Amino acid sequence: MQKTLVRFPSILLNLNNSFVKAFFLRLGCLWLSTLRIHWSPSSKLPPNAILVLWHEFLPACIPAFSHRGIHVLISSSKDGEWAAKACSYFGYQVHRGSTSRNGSAGLRSLLRGREKGPGLLGMALDGPHGPRRQIKTGTLRLSHLIDTPIVPISVTAKHAFRLKSWDRCLIPWPFSKVEVGWGPPLQPMNLLEIENAMLRVEGLNFV
Repeated sequence: MQKTLVRFPSILLNLNNSFVKAFFLRLGCLWLSTLRIHWSPSSKLPPNAILVLWHEFLPACIPAFSHRGIHVLISSSKDGEWAAKACSYFGYQVHRGSTSRNGSAGLRSLLRGREKGPGLLGMALDGPHGPRRQIKTGTLRLSHLIDTPIVPISVTAKHAFRLKSWDRCLIPWPFSKVEVGWGPPLQPMNLLEIENAMLRVEGLNFV
């Protein structure tokens, strides 16, 4: 059962001691490593796609798609530093930037990583600072630019709590079950098509 919102300790975003930072980063990665990922049984990821999800599901999805060499775009902000290091720990190819801050540089870095050949990319639709569940144009631009379909990702975790952050970030409890699924690839012409795809994948029933 999901608990009510809790405030994320602001001290964790303002730590200056490198040892303490490393300790909490390691602790967070160990926490994520305990999650039991349950996959949608009827779907298979394509070899070439842009994986998209809501920003609130990033922590739960980090271990789900680990060690596949997926290229991800992470905010260049201070709080994005934690996500970037966690993604690196789990085997992602991290590129810093966003669609709102250093966005062009971030997308260029993502594209350079893609030059080696087809593969999987990952982006949060409403990151890095929201508003919550309002899709930014960056994913649509990237899909058109590299002529690559997007794959909407859905996450469910019954035993979890939410932070008092702009995205109401979902944090599953250690050793809890996280259900992950995705919809069919699509090459959207507009943001509404992406929004509808997210609504459809969130309506899937997992077993």
